[in-house]
Amino acid sequence: MLLDTLQEFSPLIKGRLLDLGCGNKPYFDIYSSLCSESIGCDVPFSLHKDSNVEVLCFAEDIDKHFHKDTFDSIICTEVLEHTLDDRKVMSNINKVIKTGGVLLISVPFTYVLHEEPHDYRRYTYYGLSQLLKDNNFRVVSTHSMGGTLSSGFLIFYYFFMRLFFYAFKKIGITKLRENFVVKTLFSLPELIMYKLYAPFFRKKLKMNSNPGKNEKFSSTGYFFAAIKEN
Repeated sequence: MLLDTLQEFSPLIKGRLLDLGCGNKPYFDIYSSLCSESIGCDVPFSLHKDSNVEVLCFAEDIDKHFHKDTFDSIICTEVLEHTLDDRKVMSNINKVIKTGGVLLISVPFTYVLHEEPHDYRRYTYYGLSQLLKDNNFRVVSTHSMGGTLSSGFLIFYYFFMRLFFYAFKKIGITKLRENFVVKTLFSLPELIMYKLYAPFFRKKLKMNSNPGKNEKFSSTGYFFAAIKEN
């Protein structure tokens, strides 16, 4: 869904771009032809395989690696929850992006613990809105990564998966997670759910409609497009 969303908002990308928390750069094919230059930045202990990172540093320290007003665009997807000081990160983003620059940012809300132990918080729609406002960003568009149904499915799905592996671990079978067939079978429900939900999700993307009451109540996460004002 993030790939779909970034593709939809890609026309906002311009100039010099920072892919903050880039991992293995899953969005490179989207932005590479739209920006004049792109720089990937991630932590030295990134858990992403085959990562190709130009700058290794914590998001809290990007102001030590880049001058003020360096970037025209910044992509920051599913990163803030992994930072120790998210307010410092947003302050640094404000420093290194130019006035009028575009920030495309996403955060999880109703989602399971991941990339532990470096998973520290979750964001409501209002929480991220305020964080952006406090750092001189004007929100131009918002989008929800699903609603109550999809987030409820995801929590139940991960609960059942953990229960399944725990039961087999108790009887001495410990390497099921590494079995290709088992991993494939467990990925099918998530894939089917996405395939069923994708047409509705893409329609909402095209409509550019803000999250409704149900989506603000519960969603797997939120995506915001914002412009730095000063």
